[in-house]
Amino acid sequence: MKIEVKGHSGCQIDVVNEGNEIYVYKSTADPKYIKRLVLQAEKQRAAAEIEHQHIRVPKIYDIEKTDETVVVKMQYVYSKNFIEFFEQAGFEQVDYLIGALEYFVEHEISKSKLQTVSSKIFQDKFSEIKCKCEHNPLYQDDERIASILSRSELVFTNLKDMLIPVGLCHGDLTFSNILFNGNNYYLIDFLDSFLETPLQDIVKLRQDTRYRWSQLMYTKRYDAVRLHIVLDKIDREIDSYFSNKYEWYRTNYPVMQLMNILRILPYAHEEKVLCFLKETLESLLDGLDGKRYVENVGDCGEGTSSQTFSNPLNTRKSLLVPVAADKPEYENGLPYVFGLDKDGVIICIKSIMGLEFEKFDNIYFTVLRKHNERFFVADSLKLQFKRLGIKNAKVVVLDEPTQDQAETIYRTIMLERIEDSIFIKDADCFFRTDLTDGNAVAIFPIEQLEVLSPKDKSYAAVDDMYYLTNIIEKTVVGRYISAGGYAIKRVETFLYYYNCLRQYGRLYLSHIIYAMLLDKKPFRPMMVEEYKDWGTQRDLMRYE
Repeated sequence: MKIEVKGHSGCQIDVVNEGNEIYVYKSTADPKYIKRLVLQAEKQRAAAEIEHQHIRVPKIYDIEKTDETVVVKMQYVYSKNFIEFFEQAGFEQVDYLIGALEYFVEHEISKSKLQTVSSKIFQDKFSEIKCKCEHNPLYQDDERIASILSRSELVFTNLKDMLIPVGLCHGDLTFSNILFNGNNYYLIDFLDSFLETPLQDIVKLRQDTRYRWSQLMYTKRYDAVRLHIVLDKIDREIDSYFSNKYEWYRTNYPVMQLMNILRILPYAHEEKVLCFLKETLESLLDGLDGKRYVENVGDCGEGTSSQTFSNPLNTRKSLLVPVAADKPEYENGLPYVFGLDKDGVIICIKSIMGLEFEKFDNIYFTVLRKHNERFFVADSLKLQFKRLGIKNAKVVVLDEPTQDQAETIYRTIMLERIEDSIFIKDADCFFRTDLTDGNAVAIFPIEQLEVLSPKDKSYAAVDDMYYLTNIIEKTVVGRYISAGGYAIKRVETFLYYYNCLRQYGRLYLSHIIYAMLLDKKPFRPMMVEEYKDWGTQRDLMRYE
């Protein structure tokens, strides 16, 4: 069996089954790449001899070289790519990865020597890049490229000699060159760099974590918001770790990253890549010019939102029920959650009947003005509050539709100046549970569901100490679904994470909770009983 895989830089990749063993063959007949492939294979062979915690390197079994070709035979590794890994990784797996990467680079630093590197190395490299760009037809009459090259030339002309560790590095330590196998990470495609320094590997890592280079190259569908959350977390940890330990990193990282991105410029031809390079290089140059340097979206692990309110002496708990969805099927009729059940109870009110109302100081139902004006939903809800004896409930009316449930919650908090603790309850399901004073997610065992629609659910993983370790949309990661109830101990924490993540697109509450998990904010699972899923009107009819 032989499977051909598209390679890069003039190489062909073949996966071959030989005697019930699978091997990878990497080969080239490109004269410009023959010598380089040999150097890379030898670099990988040497790296495979070193043992690291969690870090592995596929073995090189043979390097067959002629004047016209090179064929490298290496170990095949069953693995996931970085998108597949991050799509399902719990906070512990992300922690393992961060620790392994830090450990690997620290090993490189220990095998390198701190020495002065002449600025002329960078100046000569930039001159080479500039020459190639000036002969690239795509860049003719491009004022942004001309400005980038002019500003970069000034940086390297004024550059002083660098004091950095020199000796050992992978050379191209991006996530696209890491194979993920459980908690083991296999490094591939070692690269001979113009400067062999561990700083280059940190730069390459942050090329992905800060600037999303490998993400740009990925074409399949994935949860982009979740990936942003993971990459932001890794970037903060990597940057903080090396900033706190090494002056040479703090001083020289920006220039090294500028050179790193500039080296891609002569070979770019896709529009999305060109846009990425221009924006990234301008951002780096702004930082080097002393202007505002746009780093990650704040530290989503600590601090509080600037949009907080007075802190009362007594802790208050509020129940929030967002009923402001503006779905296409609601265009010509009343949203079914405002309809009545067989006992004459409005469905969205019925959804909270399994909770102990006396545990909440206030209950908020958030609706859209368009639904209120057409169907008088606020009046209907208030009449039911009176009928059912719910004295602490209020209807919040939003003038405009929101992007998602997270924004509905955010706007409700801001309009009502809600403080302290919140419990968010989906309006399209019912359950009973014991409420908690801390962060928590309501869960229900999958095997007890009467009907399961996988694409409509979020799923939760729980460890042996009964803590939540993962929550994810539409992908089964454990034996529990998220049952539609979310307790957040401090409302300012919700506001902070919401503001951190808002720019990344449509937010699920699971995204916000996942970001909190990555930052070691513990969540307990709340097991629910009598769970009923009313995701659609048809689902509701099964229980009536």
